[in-house]
Amino acid sequence: MSPHKAKSTLFSRVVAFLCIALYSLFALSVQPTPQQIEQFKRLPPAEQSRLAQQLGVTLPAATNAPAGAVPQEQSVLVREDVKAPDVKLESNSEGQGLKPFGYDLFAGNPTTFEPVNDIPVSDDYQLGPGDSLKVNLYGKQSQFFELVISQEGQSYIPDLGPISLAGLTFSEAKEKIVKTIDQKMIGVKASVAMGQLRSIRVFVLGEAFLPGSYVVSALSTITNALVLSGGVSELGSLRNIQLKRQGKLIQTLDLYDLLLKGDTRNDAQLRSGDVVFIPPVNSRIGIKGEVRRPAYYELKEGEALKDLIQFAGGMLPSAYPKAASINRIQKQGHRILVNVDLSSQSAFSSPLYDGDVLTLPKVLEKVKKVVNVSGHIERAQAYNWTEGLRVSDLVPSVDYLKAKADLDYALIKRYKMPNRSLDVIGFSLSAALAAKGTEADPLLHDQDRIIFFSKLDDDRKAAINAIVEELRAQAAINDASKEVLISGDVRFPGAYPLVENMTVENLITAAGGLTERAFQLYAELNRTEFDVAQTLVESRLNLDLSDAASLSTPVKSRDVLQIKTIPNWSESNKVTLGGEVRFPGVYAINKGDTLATVIERAGGLTEFAYAPGAMFTRVALREQQAKQLAEMQARLEADIAKAELTAVNYQTSMNKGGNLEVGEAQKLLGKLKETRATGRLVIDLEKVIANKDDYIISLEDGDVLVVPKIKNSITIVGEVQLPISQVYETNMSYWDYIERSGGLTNKADEDKIYIIKANGGVMIPKSSNWFASNNQKLSPGDTIVVPLDAEKVDQVILWRDMSQIFYQIALGAAAVGSL
Repeated sequence: MSPHKAKSTLFSRVVAFLCIALYSLFALSVQPTPQQIEQFKRLPPAEQSRLAQQLGVTLPAATNAPAGAVPQEQSVLVREDVKAPDVKLESNSEGQGLKPFGYDLFAGNPTTFEPVNDIPVSDDYQLGPGDSLKVNLYGKQSQFFELVISQEGQSYIPDLGPISLAGLTFSEAKEKIVKTIDQKMIGVKASVAMGQLRSIRVFVLGEAFLPGSYVVSALSTITNALVLSGGVSELGSLRNIQLKRQGKLIQTLDLYDLLLKGDTRNDAQLRSGDVVFIPPVNSRIGIKGEVRRPAYYELKEGEALKDLIQFAGGMLPSAYPKAASINRIQKQGHRILVNVDLSSQSAFSSPLYDGDVLTLPKVLEKVKKVVNVSGHIERAQAYNWTEGLRVSDLVPSVDYLKAKADLDYALIKRYKMPNRSLDVIGFSLSAALAAKGTEADPLLHDQDRIIFFSKLDDDRKAAINAIVEELRAQAAINDASKEVLISGDVRFPGAYPLVENMTVENLITAAGGLTERAFQLYAELNRTEFDVAQTLVESRLNLDLSDAASLSTPVKSRDVLQIKTIPNWSESNKVTLGGEVRFPGVYAINKGDTLATVIERAGGLTEFAYAPGAMFTRVALREQQAKQLAEMQARLEADIAKAELTAVNYQTSMNKGGNLEVGEAQKLLGKLKETRATGRLVIDLEKVIANKDDYIISLEDGDVLVVPKIKNSITIVGEVQLPISQVYETNMSYWDYIERSGGLTNKADEDKIYIIKANGGVMIPKSSNWFASNNQKLSPGDTIVVPLDAEKVDQVILWRDMSQIFYQIALGAAAVGSL
């Protein structure tokens, strides 16, 4: 960089800083000089922004406008930022939801109109005061200068004098300047380009969004002026925008040409003093339904229904033109509906009136000539129906179905005309594939729905129930519901559609067939009918399902077929033996088997077994205990809620000494929620092994016996200072063990201490009363339980039986788990 250029750059930056400072002072009514502003404007926009940011000021709008430009009086309006008058557009309720077309064209977000200055100027552009021309001289002399046309219409060429340019076209002005320089400056050539354009003032009036006076570039057109004024209000016409000059109509602009065709031929250039006038809209017609662009459209005189559809982008393929209609308000104030068949060309010339709303409906969703296949099939889909189509044509192989499909039972839903009542046809796919083209392979009708079922899942039941409900809905007084019921030992008992010529065998097949428990020699078919006098007639038919004649018995509406169970049938029941038995495992049992016989089959107990500590659990007891726990949990939660609602009285009783806080009850509730029912049945295993006649335990499916090893310990739980397990000593009493655990807490109920024996029995030492044991002496594996004093928690009503059950289940189970 040359020293001269570096100094110039430094000088420019210094001036720029001064200009920004002056700009910031401008807010304090300090006006910068025009020269300072011009110097700042010549800087690149990025440099202007950077310097402004350093000084912490905000640049005024239009700072980077070209030199010599006339400031814009109005930037482009954004409709969202301007409150426009409320306008009621339409009174036809049929057109609710439709918007007038095209009015959002000018509702964009530009903030300046300056880009128009960069548009290339045509040769026929007429120069006037304010325009400037850029002249470059080259040859013997290199020079650049800008000629600004003054109010007198002249410009001054350095060293040559004034030259008249106003009124000339741009082409004529270039020629005149080049010729003048060529004649007066020997050896010097000139090139001329358009400089800054002059600004003109125009008026946008009528139904503009914001009418008024606007300063625009001399190259501006009608649409440019519309943009500046915020566009056309929704009361204004888009199709009759007028350009007036000195009272005369110069040009008419139809914005639909621009919006729908991209045609700008009538977008005339403006001159100073021009008026862009927007008259009110004349006629507006709505169109909705199956067209590409539903909206209200403005129609000119002579335009008809065909033009409206073209404006809306044409009809969609889903339109049904034969059923089109026009909602119209007559002059008398009545609303009428005019049907229009748009499949006829003559209808397109139908005239339309202001406020009309044309509706093009949609074709029906129903597809004609189709058969649907669904259910337990690999690919559920619709197929084209043709005359003579059969099931085997659509499903030619069982490979089309999913695994575990029922090949013997499938249904066809068919709606019969004219009332479209449901008729159900049953068929066997295996029979259809074995005899294609016969009666076993049903002929299909248009709109048939084929449904296949699984042999396993519950979707079968849901699909069949839906069909049965539909049959029930169409039943009438003289037309009973076409359904039959099957119960007992079939795979899927329930209600099934009654199909034509249905037999007992067909009904059993529909239900998935007989189970292994079914008793074939005796079944019952119960029938309920009404005679002519509508008197109930009941009958019962005994059937032998091993007999073909019984299987072929026809069934009627609302028949009930009951399949009985084989007498003395029993499932394969099992019990589990674990722990210290010689051959632990799962053992199958028969009716009458006892615990003693199973232990004998398992080889008896090992030498390490501790029979008094055996735990025997049963499924039924576990369910019962789980229910008790849930009830206790609900009751305790309710009591805690009541105590919290009476917190003031509760706190008073606390201050008087001694009641348990609600927090303690919350802890107890938490333990209760964590407790799981064991289903333990208290037994004396030594008596069982002795095989005493008066002590026999019959087995049930799911019973579990666990025999623990011998452990020489006593466990203390509950309200003691240190709940622990201690070594069993024969000469120690239960109180000795409590003393070794630190003694009782202040919440303990000393009078209710009890002992859970290793076998689950309970002993109350002080009264010597036993719940399930005769042995008053402590034994290895016993658990001493010190319960909570229920009387100390009156505000949270902890019933005493709850304390007993809870400790027996929760603490007793913990004690047994320690064995």
